[in-house]
Amino acid sequence: MTRRNKGREEKRWRRQAEQKRQNDVVQDSAATLSCAAETAGDFAYQCAHEQEEQAFDLPFLRLAIEIWREHPEAAPAVLTALEELLAEQLRHQEALTRLEQRFETLAADPSLHIHLDLIDRYRELVRSRLFPEPPAR
Repeated sequence: MTRRNKGREEKRWRRQAEQKRQNDVVQDSAATLSCAAETAGDFAYQCAHEQEEQAFDLPFLRLAIEIWREHPEAAPAVLTALEELLAEQLRHQEALTRLEQRFETLAADPSLHIHLDLIDRYRELVRSRLFPEPPAR
């Protein structure tokens, strides 16, 4: 196979792989978002994931505050902004904890195992919102 043909084959393979990935995302997302319990479960997971991210970031923020508190006169505006950010992050973490618990309760409720009809409509809606343009050729 010539180098040019190999390059074309690789591009075609990448386009097909991207199209398959998009189709999988569309199928999975439409199925999840058209079921009340699965939607709640998905957003419970998102809340938990965000809390994990914050748990990783908060020690760095606290460290920055500790360092700049030693010299508050050097950059008082930076220290104030860091302290505001910490307060906001902690408030956000509390809200995520409450919402995660709420979503988990909803996801476990058998009465919320409700599936919306017209799944094809939701697949198209997911596709148009998440992938407004076809994969590059």
